[in-house]
Amino acid sequence: MKKTAIIFPSKAMPLDAQVEVKSPEPLGLTAPFVVKHKALDLPLYDQPIKCAIEGRDKEGKQIEVNSVGRWLFGVPGYEGRSRISAKGSSILIYYPKKSPKVVDELLQSLKEVVESGK
Repeated sequence: MKKTAIIFPSKAMPLDAQVEVKSPEPLGLTAPFVVKHKALDLPLYDQPIKCAIEGRDKEGKQIEVNSVGRWLFGVPGYEGRSRISAKGSSILIYYPKKSPKVVDELLQSLKEVVESGK
């Protein structure tokens, strides 16, 4: 895995691609929380990026959007470039089709982990 920073887009992009994930059990309203927390454990989540986006904590301090996972799933003050919805055991993750390739790789790894029940 390459650890050099990749330049990521800072502008808003349409959420025109999706990945369907089949959960071993229905997650309902907890799906976004569960999916994001499983993503945190994946090595590609922490892949460094360069991006002119930042979030803000409660005290107004800057939070860098400096990894693939932060760009995709967000930080306080920045929603991220994905949206997650669930119906039954089917989870849909919407994201920009023009995302860098590493985003597809992260989502594929995430799909494998969730579907395996690990």
